[in-house]
Amino acid sequence: MVTNAYRLFLNRLCQSCPLKTQCALFNKFAEDQERISLESTPLNHSDIQTIDNNLNVSSLQHCFLCIDILHRYTSDEFMQQIKQTAQTATSDFQSFCVNLSLPLNLLIRHAYLTKFLTKFVGECNEKDLPIIKDQWRNLMIDRLEEVLHRPYQIDSPFEINITFDFSGEKEELESLRRFRYADNPKLAKSNANEGFTRQAVTTILNDLTFEDFEQYYKPAINGKTTYTISALHDSVYVAGRYNKYSRTLSQTPWIIDGIRKAETSVEELIALPISKLVNAKDYVFLSSGREDVDVRTLGRGRPFVIEFRHPSRILYLPEEFVTAQHDINTLTKDVRVRDLQQVTKEESNQIKEGEEEKTKCYEALCYTETQIDQTELDQRLASVPNPIVIEQKTPIRVLHRRTVMTRQRSITELSATVIDPYHFRLLLTTQAGTYVKEFVHGDFGRTKPNLTMILDRFVDIIELDVLAVNIDFPPSLKNENNENEKDILCDMNGK
Repeated sequence: MVTNAYRLFLNRLCQSCPLKTQCALFNKFAEDQERISLESTPLNHSDIQTIDNNLNVSSLQHCFLCIDILHRYTSDEFMQQIKQTAQTATSDFQSFCVNLSLPLNLLIRHAYLTKFLTKFVGECNEKDLPIIKDQWRNLMIDRLEEVLHRPYQIDSPFEINITFDFSGEKEELESLRRFRYADNPKLAKSNANEGFTRQAVTTILNDLTFEDFEQYYKPAINGKTTYTISALHDSVYVAGRYNKYSRTLSQTPWIIDGIRKAETSVEELIALPISKLVNAKDYVFLSSGREDVDVRTLGRGRPFVIEFRHPSRILYLPEEFVTAQHDINTLTKDVRVRDLQQVTKEESNQIKEGEEEKTKCYEALCYTETQIDQTELDQRLASVPNPIVIEQKTPIRVLHRRTVMTRQRSITELSATVIDPYHFRLLLTTQAGTYVKEFVHGDFGRTKPNLTMILDRFVDIIELDVLAVNIDFPPSLKNENNENEKDILCDMNGK
């Protein structure tokens, strides 16, 4: 006798079911059942009657193939729910795509019907039995374009996600468990709480024959389908450059063991005012490197990008960022921002591209424990190769947060000007990632060669400034709100 599933799919298909309009094999099967004699058909009256008695069919029964997804959830009312969710999530999206997440038991039902039709009618493939997900899209996409007044694009940055759940899913997945552990009841018991992934279900179904379905498959009759709709847009990216004039301000919030060590940070002074314009659930602050708390960043500043996630708005006028930039620059004297602008995700990646190839220019105020004059300083610095390649073990001061390793870095420009016998200003252009403080004092020999070795006397650093971060990002903006400031320039070759 055939399984209960036969009765379900033969008489419990909704009006939108693709079997009724697209599956020639199913139509042929139905016609054959009417035409040929009951005695010669694989299914006789007694079979169907027995199935009827066992099923006790109720009015709550759903469409066997689509569990009502193609019937109830293609209505005008459902489209309006999608529209409301989309417009609430992001008001000015320009296109959309739709992602469907369907219950795993639909895979089982699809496989059962495929094997059933193959056995009783003829070879069945995807063209004969459409996937529910594809059928839903065929029914809905054109209508959604009309309702949302936006085009559908498969790679759209605005995603509408619809998740369908079926209350009988677990019951049907147990059929697969019974098949998988049919020869080992003890193993079946120990894996009673095993979860099923889509890949695992597909793998098991590939091994199932129609006869296996007959033995193990028990479809859920009165299961209920529910859904959730969500929508989100790809992040909005805002880029610029910042100067830091304080020697007591960290780049990111300074929190240790849950205790805040500083009132604010560069990140907060910049991102929070922009957040008033770009309304998003959260943000991530990225920069081209970082300076220590006691290091200033001068010149044209350090490039940064702020990724605003799940924005409620995505299109902005340049003038809006000019206003936001002005707000930041008048809010504090410790930080100044320039070239604030919206960029694409692809453009934002430039901040991390060539991370170790880019160069940075520094100026350091140094102290020596024994006197030195300009002539000796020039002679000793001239004795080193150009570029000078140094080996730096992870500095002691960052061992708690950096991997212990030796890094090779190059210094392409090195010059100094004496201030008095014990002090001089050092100008250097380095490969990104160079620990300048450790290059000066040597870090107990962990950086070699170092300035202490080159000058043959102990040298320490009193103050350090970043003069330039040599990366062509973001583009410079020319507008009347940018104050003219004499930048300290340093080209890519450090000349």
